[in-house]
Amino acid sequence: MILKRICGVLAAGYILMFYSEHMFWAHVRANDSLGGWLITWLVYSLAGYVFLALVAHFRALSIWAIFLCGAAFGWLTEGVVVQTAYEDLPLSLSFTGLAWHAAISVLVGWHLVRKALQTGLKPTLVLSMIIGLIYGLWAISWWNEPGERTTPIMEFAVFALATQALVITAYWVYDHTIAVSFKPSRVVEIILGMLIVLYFVFVTIPAAPLAAWILPGLLLIVIMTLRCNLKRNEDGFALSVAHREAPILNYAGLLALPMAAILVYALAYSFELRWHTNWILYLITTPLGFGLFIVSLIKIWRAKPVNS
Repeated sequence: MILKRICGVLAAGYILMFYSEHMFWAHVRANDSLGGWLITWLVYSLAGYVFLALVAHFRALSIWAIFLCGAAFGWLTEGVVVQTAYEDLPLSLSFTGLAWHAAISVLVGWHLVRKALQTGLKPTLVLSMIIGLIYGLWAISWWNEPGERTTPIMEFAVFALATQALVITAYWVYDHTIAVSFKPSRVVEIILGMLIVLYFVFVTIPAAPLAAWILPGLLLIVIMTLRCNLKRNEDGFALSVAHREAPILNYAGLLALPMAAILVYALAYSFELRWHTNWILYLITTPLGFGLFIVSLIKIWRAKPVNS
């Protein structure tokens, strides 16, 4: 049982890592290493445990509640582990904590992709192709960044296919371990909570003093809203509504993601297109992150109790 839970948490950690790291960087960087990726996976698994615990504790079944849990996850990674959330205030509160981690990694990667897998092959293919097209367009933006090189098509293809194969495995493991119910361990929560607080006090605050004032307030808003969500959803306990095991063929449909990304990347490479697609994504997702956060707060506080 413990081994099963560990496998599930590690699988969730890699799903979040795939969208937050591999899709974001879209290539092997000069300082990347297997050891570094393993450490990053562990960090995302620990942050993922916090995310799953929030979802379970506060019965986050709606997209609004899930997004708020994702916001906590995003600010934990970008506002505690690293301090990018304070580098360009107030926009940095959204990108990447809300705009990427909460919206893309959690809402799309953890929630919508899994929902598509359970629904059928066609929804999985469609969603994967859409994500892949955006992934490919985002990947070519790195060609314009200082100090970055133009990654050859084959190198990008290997990276995209290899990381996708891993995340497909992660989805399968997750859906066969803790997809429906997840009861966090109180002991693990206490230990993990203490480690996060100690890191925040002795590492984060000295590096970014504003964090002492900003992050607690943001997390308090999230927790109070999730408590409100809990009161309106007293019945039921699940991480997924009406979960059912997806056929293995549906997981194969996820291969449409890297194939679409490779196609876009290859076309841009062949025609030497140097588009600043990152700015388009910034301009769309940064206000979207703030908007989803505000709408999530309003939706939950205004929602009527389930039994009313």
